[in-house]
Amino acid sequence: MRTEGARDAQTARSEAVETRPGRGAPQSPGASIYIASEYLAQLKAGSGFADVPADEMTPALPQERAARYNGGPYGESDAAQAYGRGFANNIDSARQALRD
Repeated sequence: MRTEGARDAQTARSEAVETRPGRGAPQSPGASIYIASEYLAQLKAGSGFADVPADEMTPALPQERAARYNGGPYGESDAAQAYGRGFANNIDSARQALRD
């Protein structure tokens, strides 16, 4: 039996796959989250810290991933680096918001 979360993930995946160029962004927040999570997984897989579990990462590693997410595979632009720093500065607030 599939769980509710698995059904939601499958629905988001289906919507993401059905999104084609020229049709715009997915209308479903679930599809957008799925696409972003897949992209983040690809960025981590292509990084030098692909095998580091999330709870063992130093603060610099998620910051680097955020910069790559914003600025492409290398995340070297000033804007991407600023995004990474902003991510690092706000991660505790985001975690707290998820708990509340």
